[in-house]
Amino acid sequence: MNANQREADRETQIEAAGIDGLTARLWDVEIVTGVTRIEPQLTSQDVLIVLLSGAGTLIRDRDMLPMRPDTVYCSPGDSTFGIEGTSGDHAVAVIRMGLYRAAARDQSRLVRDREHTAALCCEGVALAQTGRASNLCRTMKEQHGHEDPVMRWRAQLTLQELLFELFSTARRPSRSDSRDALEQARRYMDEHYREELSIKRLAGVAELSPNYFADLFKRHYGVSAMDYVTQLRMAKAKKLLVCSDMRLKDIAHEVGYEDEFYFSRKFRKAEGVSPSAFIKKRRNKLAVYGSASILGYLMPLQVVPFAAPLHPKWAGHYYSMLGSDITVHLDAFRQNQHKTANLQRLAEARPDLILCPAGVDAKERAVLSGIAEVYEMPKPSNDWRAGLRTVAERLGERAEAERWLEAYERKVLHVREEAGDGLNQTVLTVRLYKNQFYAYCNSGMADMLFGSLGLQFPYAGARFPFDRPLSIAELDEAGADRILLLVCQETETLEGWKALQQSPEWMSLHAVRGNRVRIIPSDPWREYSPSAIERMLGSMPELLTGKRPSLFGILSMVE
Repeated sequence: MNANQREADRETQIEAAGIDGLTARLWDVEIVTGVTRIEPQLTSQDVLIVLLSGAGTLIRDRDMLPMRPDTVYCSPGDSTFGIEGTSGDHAVAVIRMGLYRAAARDQSRLVRDREHTAALCCEGVALAQTGRASNLCRTMKEQHGHEDPVMRWRAQLTLQELLFELFSTARRPSRSDSRDALEQARRYMDEHYREELSIKRLAGVAELSPNYFADLFKRHYGVSAMDYVTQLRMAKAKKLLVCSDMRLKDIAHEVGYEDEFYFSRKFRKAEGVSPSAFIKKRRNKLAVYGSASILGYLMPLQVVPFAAPLHPKWAGHYYSMLGSDITVHLDAFRQNQHKTANLQRLAEARPDLILCPAGVDAKERAVLSGIAEVYEMPKPSNDWRAGLRTVAERLGERAEAERWLEAYERKVLHVREEAGDGLNQTVLTVRLYKNQFYAYCNSGMADMLFGSLGLQFPYAGARFPFDRPLSIAELDEAGADRILLLVCQETETLEGWKALQQSPEWMSLHAVRGNRVRIIPSDPWREYSPSAIERMLGSMPELLTGKRPSLFGILSMVE
């Protein structure tokens, strides 16, 4: 579908859904500054996102969109979004809102309107007037936080002003500028990468001069146009190499190369190995099902499956590290919520061996067994090292496991040296969900913090995993030298956390006043796997002392 078709569909969507019957509601607005990353989070509400300054990339579910000034992006309810900034000087407005209309059978009742939100969930809507989106967002933020309730009500009207301009802009053809031209060229490349593409041809699609197009594309996307075409071709080639019985010559032709030897050279340059070596390394088509944490056992063994669950939020580390190397991406949304679709994709992929979590549902197990041999991972225990050795034994990688474990122990010694007196601390690990704190310590945390590093847990004799409710006052009463706080990345918890940080109860805590609370992310701290525990370990010097880990500490696992 080309850009003109998308615009026509969006205009039809807006007209057909009865825009005059909509009611808008502003729930919250915040302006995020001084951070280079907003962790992917699940939102239950519709969210409008505006880049106010700097540069950044919007991660929306599986899509990555370079953000543009004066452009409003939308992430619908029940989806995930996050932002990667290129520096700490960017500012982003995050507006949580809802669109509602009268219910068909009961006009006195309002229901969520999804049609108009969907119309905005494209590559973004650019407002014609420079600075208009930014000004409305900043005004809305000021009004929403005003002490006068009338001014807070005025923020609702400012939201409606923004929505009016969005829908008005979305109804008419977008103004043609270089950014839109680049997007049009990129989409053309996505659809025509098999064909013979040149800078001249792509510049013609964008209606720009070849030199200007080449320079602008690289500055905007961080990769040259022809390298982007190569990435598309290599991604398709890897899938065909693993999932089809096609000859190398036919694969080369399928992805846009007439000469199979030239294709092989390009493949080696891009992937570091020849096509034949790539196939040999994946001679057993290994698939992971049910939990992305299984990848945390495979990475130490240098094993890359050809199919696995991946998602920017629920499997962010593996999505970033292995996404381009894993051929078949299963859906990891909410930890295998879409299991039926995943089972279907596995059946189509025809793996030789499937790794799945221990205790998988009997019906799922039966379906998996009908697809390929199934290996259930060791049950979660307090001995992940034994689990790694067991998996390595099954995959014929025992020597690799022992090398990794030796490197891990060296890293433990190095982290202990870097942390120094910081290890003489009592550490309380806490999670916040909704409006409730919990003293929380899973088996991975316990092994690394209180086993490998020898730190102390405030509750003597506690058995792990540990999870019990805490009041705010008990955070101080525990007497911990350091609190590691994990805040659940979902809408209600984040809203409550934002309000809590401004409350007298929170600000009066000794741990808060003494700057002894550190925020830790769900990934890797909620995962139990060798890779996750190694990443937790690497963050400890900074968490305990405020010092960033040395280069050796970061690279010691790469051998």
